[in-house]
Amino acid sequence: MHDVLRRLHAGQRRKGTTIDYFRLNEVVSQIAFGGRRGQVYRWIVSLAEVGPGDSVLDIGCSGGYLARKLAAAAGPGGHVTGVDPSQGAIAYARRRALPAMTFTVGTAQDLGLPDAAFDVVTCTLAVHHIPARKRQAAFGEMYRVTRPGGRLLVADFDPSRRPFPLHPGAQRMRRAAATVGPLEVLAATSGYQVEATGDLSLLRYLLAVRPAR
Repeated sequence: MHDVLRRLHAGQRRKGTTIDYFRLNEVVSQIAFGGRRGQVYRWIVSLAEVGPGDSVLDIGCSGGYLARKLAAAAGPGGHVTGVDPSQGAIAYARRRALPAMTFTVGTAQDLGLPDAAFDVVTCTLAVHHIPARKRQAAFGEMYRVTRPGGRLLVADFDPSRRPFPLHPGAQRMRRAAATVGPLEVLAATSGYQVEATGDLSLLRYLLAVRPAR
């Protein structure tokens, strides 16, 4: 398993933000969640309160697994945009896209999307791929593209515990929390109002709102 995880994150060591083996990432995620990945991601959609007609951005979308669940919740009147730095992952996601879904190559710290364009922004198991020195910029971009009154849902490894100690992402979250601060600090510093935090299987989640004024 350790060798699998080393290969999975080989792209991150070179580029800082890319999973080269994104399909292997899907398998590893399923194993890590003990077969409950679908349930956990449905909880994420519910926590983010995605509803019919919402415009949703999924940052670090990989092959589009969560994005498709977000699109189902947003319905035919909504739209989901997925962003990921891996061209291979985006190509894979586009081939499996539902109607009213768009996938584009990009990084969290440089989204290249319009201001205040999204009702909901999600970022699941992607923060640990962002270099610590760029995480505040990434949260600033999340804030910029969230509409006033819109919501942010971030979920990643909990730096206070060791749920999956072989996974390098858990180690990165612990190191970054000690230097740039936990998710709550990053969100609040960017201008969000933190509404809730909690545990979600292997993950620690943050729900925040961009103030309406």
